[in-house]
Amino acid sequence: MSILGLSFMAASWTHSRILGAKHKVFSWRIDNRGNPFIKRKFRNNRFPRVDNISCIHLGRLYESMLDGEWKSLANDAAKLCMGTEKDGIGKFLYELRPEVSSAQLSSQLGAIFYQAGVWEWNEEKRGVKFLLLSENWQEKTSQYYRDSLNSEDESSFFENVLKPERKEKPEKQKQEVIGEVQINTVQNIEQMKLSAFFRDYEG
Repeated sequence: MSILGLSFMAASWTHSRILGAKHKVFSWRIDNRGNPFIKRKFRNNRFPRVDNISCIHLGRLYESMLDGEWKSLANDAAKLCMGTEKDGIGKFLYELRPEVSSAQLSSQLGAIFYQAGVWEWNEEKRGVKFLLLSENWQEKTSQYYRDSLNSEDESSFFENVLKPERKEKPEKQKQEVIGEVQINTVQNIEQMKLSAFFRDYEG
């Protein structure tokens, strides 16, 4: 068992939404060393992309936010490539690992750290910024991860328990109706035969 107590959840994904205007859904998990993995679905890709950020890089990001200033996402792909992006979280990640996909993880990290109580969000849909709130970012993030898994397990349980009984298929109902009509028809024919027999007999 690791110091974060996450080894038993190493393969479990939970789900969140990025903040701001888009609210895109993404999946994420934490391995037994505390490194977060983030799964994103891109429009032009058939399969989701999985990226990870090391705890070492997150530790440096944490240190960069100790000045108590609000930090922008700063993850515009074109500006990062041209070197014109303003200082912020995305640009900082890009300098640590010069990949646009890595810098754009700032959106997912922002959502995770905000929900975990590590960062504060300015609650703007555009011009999103974050402020460091807690020094215990590893502990709070791992606890939020565990809580998210437990919450999804409970939701799945109640969904299955409260699931309504499956209704009979229309085809089966149709067959039963046809069967009833056939039985009634046979009974009517037999009744007519008996009535005719007794009428002839009495005559």
